[in-house]
Amino acid sequence: MRAFAAAAFALLLASAARADDTAAPVIEHKPVTSAERGAKFVQVFARITDQSKFFPQVFYRYGPGEYLKPIDMKRLQGQKDVWGANVPVKGDLIEYYIEAYDEYGNGPGRAGDPDKPFRIDTSGEGGVAPPPVAKTQPAPAPPAEAVTPPPVRPLPPLAETTARAPSGGRTWTWIAGGAGVGLLTGGLLAGVAFKKADDAYQKRLSDPQNGAVSLQQQYDANKSLGTTATILSIAGVVLVGTGVALWFYESPRESAKPDRGSGIYGKGESEHGVAVAAAPVDGGGAIAVAGKF
Repeated sequence: MRAFAAAAFALLLASAARADDTAAPVIEHKPVTSAERGAKFVQVFARITDQSKFFPQVFYRYGPGEYLKPIDMKRLQGQKDVWGANVPVKGDLIEYYIEAYDEYGNGPGRAGDPDKPFRIDTSGEGGVAPPPVAKTQPAPAPPAEAVTPPPVRPLPPLAETTARAPSGGRTWTWIAGGAGVGLLTGGLLAGVAFKKADDAYQKRLSDPQNGAVSLQQQYDANKSLGTTATILSIAGVVLVGTGVALWFYESPRESAKPDRGSGIYGKGESEHGVAVAAAPVDGGGAIAVAGKF
């Protein structure tokens, strides 16, 4: 039970850390300036880092005009944070830039720019000079809009149950109840993170330039996050219920009965109670645990 509570706390911390990621991926790239005559592809590499999972792509064209469908970059085996892609050669010039979003929609992080792309001389003469900037920072995030918090629905009246004073401690009651509340909190945080990631995914679906591979990767990441939120929530509810059951199970079997008419209790006896209530609120749910000890 203690090992389970420790694992639940670790999941809670991981969910909160992912929800706090608001930065775009950072891309470090040395521009490619030329290719040998007769080459079929030009290899483009970049070092890309971010707190969360991200989806880098190479946008390219053969001279002025519209960019072609982007190429998804792949992670290089044995090289930390290094990604690469093969850009097909056609004619004497390739213009390109690198762009990446993370799974929460933060970005784009870029190396190069759609209006000022890197240029590769594919004629075999190597006469195209690259732009001077090799490392770029992510584009500034748009100003945050003021959000009016949703109204909080009042919780239903607490259903109180009275239990006898314990002759000993209720160790397993607190362990199960505490772990359950922690898991429920983690489930709510993971649910909020899943909602944000799903909104970013839906936004990317409307952009025809996004590749199918990167969209599938983002969909899989969102699905995993949603599954985590569901597991945490269900486990939290089960453990809270277990804690309530243990409260009665661990209560003493015998105790002096109080004088109910006078309200005076026998020696060593006091009135105790525990109550649990749950209710939906906008954007998730809420749970309350109260007790008199």
